[in-house]
Amino acid sequence: MRRRTVTGGGLALGLMAGVGGCEMRHRSALGALPSAPRNPAPRSFDLASGLRLHAIQTGWVAVKRPHRAFAGPDALALPAIALSASWTEWLPVRAWAIEHPEGVIVVDTGETARIVNDSDYAACNAASGWFYGSNLRFAVRPEDEVGPQLGLLGIDPARVLTVAMTHLHSDHMGGMGWFPEARFLVSAADAGGHPGALLCRIPDRARVEGVRHDGPARDAFAASHALTSDGAIVLVPTPGHTPGHQSVLVQANGRSWLIAGDAAFDLAQIEAGTQAGIVADRAAARDTLTALGRQRTEHGTVILPTHDDAALGRI
Repeated sequence: MRRRTVTGGGLALGLMAGVGGCEMRHRSALGALPSAPRNPAPRSFDLASGLRLHAIQTGWVAVKRPHRAFAGPDALALPAIALSASWTEWLPVRAWAIEHPEGVIVVDTGETARIVNDSDYAACNAASGWFYGSNLRFAVRPEDEVGPQLGLLGIDPARVLTVAMTHLHSDHMGGMGWFPEARFLVSAADAGGHPGALLCRIPDRARVEGVRHDGPARDAFAASHALTSDGAIVLVPTPGHTPGHQSVLVQANGRSWLIAGDAAFDLAQIEAGTQAGIVADRAAARDTLTALGRQRTEHGTVILPTHDDAALGRI
């Protein structure tokens, strides 16, 4: 993939900012936010024979409240976020690993501690760097990164060959360097960059492949792309947060789970149909929220957004 810096005209969608100091607090004095909790250990779930799901938390993030939900005109969303001094609680930043007979598939790579410890980390992209530094707070330690967390599960990241990326915001691609042998599957619409993508931090040797969802419709989703020969794990399009945002649908024994990235912040947002403060395409985001709701109610699918603190209790 030919790499380029994407400024997105200031619309740095969903990006997470550095937090400095031993308590990993943001440098800004705006608002009050307590120190983040300790990062929890990975949790594992047996979905079916030969199929296991691991939830891997790579730290915490807090966002401005208008970022999490905003009902005003699109043009006012970014100013509302920038001017707000009100923060959400600490939210989890998760990656996922799926053990399948054909191998381990990692979904997203979480955040890197460099977003906390290196003040220049996001500065390689001016607009995104501003958004990170002013409007989001992270708490990530080196041992919280996806590589050490996978090690706790006995999974060697150097042997992972497939990483499905929901999109290329920093809290989803910060750990790409832990997977030197993997191919990174990004939707074709996002592979060349999207607003807020931190392409300048993709490892030089990373193999990023643009995926077209050219397979058949799957339940509430208009198309799919199979990741396993048995069709148990597929990519499905969930655009809106970014132009080509995608999710991973896992189906086995009449049950299903959707690793939904940032298609929604949490289940309550899906149920209410409320949108986040910044999305690339509001019409597409509305359609995606509708599809997520249908998938849940019509097919009984467990929806697992990246930042939903209650998600693991539903698996």
